[in-house]
Order: sequence, then C-alpha cells, then structure tokens
Amino acid sequence: GGDAQVPPTAPPWLMVTGQPGSGKTTLVRRVAEALAQRGVALRGFFTEEVLGAGGSRVGFDVVTVPDGRRGVLSRKAGLPAHCPRTGAYAVDVAAFEALALPALSPPPPSAAARRSVVVIDEVGRMELHSAAFQAAVTRLLASPAEAVVFGALTAPIYGHRVPFCDAIAAHGRVSVDRITQKTRDAVREALQRRLLREVGLREEG
Repeated sequence: GGDAQVPPTAPPWLMVTGQPGSGKTTLVRRVAEALAQRGVALRGFFTEEVLGAGGSRVGFDVVTVPDGRRGVLSRKAGLPAHCPRTGAYAVDVAAFEALALPALSPPPPSAAARRSVVVIDEVGRMELHSAAFQAAVTRLLASPAEAVVFGALTAPIYGHRVPFCDAIAAHGRVSVDRITQKTRDAVREALQRRLLREVGLREEG
C-alpha cells in the first residue's frame, strides 16, 4: 500500500457512511459550520440535491466550502448524451472537476487552530466518474499535509460495493462511522468533539 510515506502522526480522515437518506450531507455540513464558527480554516465541497418545480429531485449540485460557489454535478435530464451515468442521473464531470478539484487543496491553518480541515462530501459513485478526483483523493491520502479530512463515503447499495471507497476505508489513517437516522445525532456530536481536538481547539463548556 501507499501508507509507508505517511508519517504516523499524520492527521486522521474522519468519514461517515450510510444508506441514501441517512443524513450524511446534513451531518457533514452541520459539523463543518460548527468548526467554521470556531475559526477553523476549511476548504472542500458538499453535494446538495436540486429539486424541480414539483419538489421532486432533478439532480445534484456541488457547492464549495467556504465560498459557496455552485456548479452542476448531475441531472436527470438536459446534459449531453456523452456524460457518464449513475442510475437515472447524467454526471457533468467537467463542471464537477472545475469546482471540486481546487477545493481539495488543504488551506493554511487559521490563528484559531493548529490544523485546517478538508471537507469531502462525498466520495461517491457520481464523483468517482472523475479520474482526476480519484487521483486527487489518493494524493491527499498519501500527503503529509497537516490537515484533517472530514466527509462522507458512499455505502454499498444492494450489495454492490465501490472498490475505491473500500480501499479508502481500509487505509490506516481513515476511520469510518456508519450512520442511520437513529444514530446520526450522537455520531455528529462525537465527531464534532473529536474534530475540535484534532485541529487543536478545545471545546468550550
């Protein structure tokens, strides 16, 4: 494996996984907002569902952290026929890469904390249509950068595993918490405490 060059003190990757609808993005977003309020430097991206006029989902956007720039990740209709597909969705790889790839560079730490945080929501089937994204995630995992990585990994659906996600989950610096609607609040609180510790901030109270 590529673990050899990573120093044993390398900051951890704290990832959540769970079935669609378990609340992965909401958990990651709420913890990231709490860290930002404490002055921690963050960079990365979220995936956000896009609803049509009738309230049904028409696709997903990628939204950058911290500046909130938004671009297309996928749509059920309207993208060129050459776009790769995940289920009912066509994936706009170029639009995704334009926003997500620059967001994977760890920012310098702020004055409030020893370490910064890279947010990745998510390492999922749609995002993995981008070979450049896979390469960037792999590079980040082998990097000695003093940044904590926090985000979501897609879960196996109907037993169909995603080998790239399995490889990340098996890496020595990655810990993965599986969440359900019942457990997500407790997991969120525990992860928030751990992240505040890992970046070198003490939790108040």
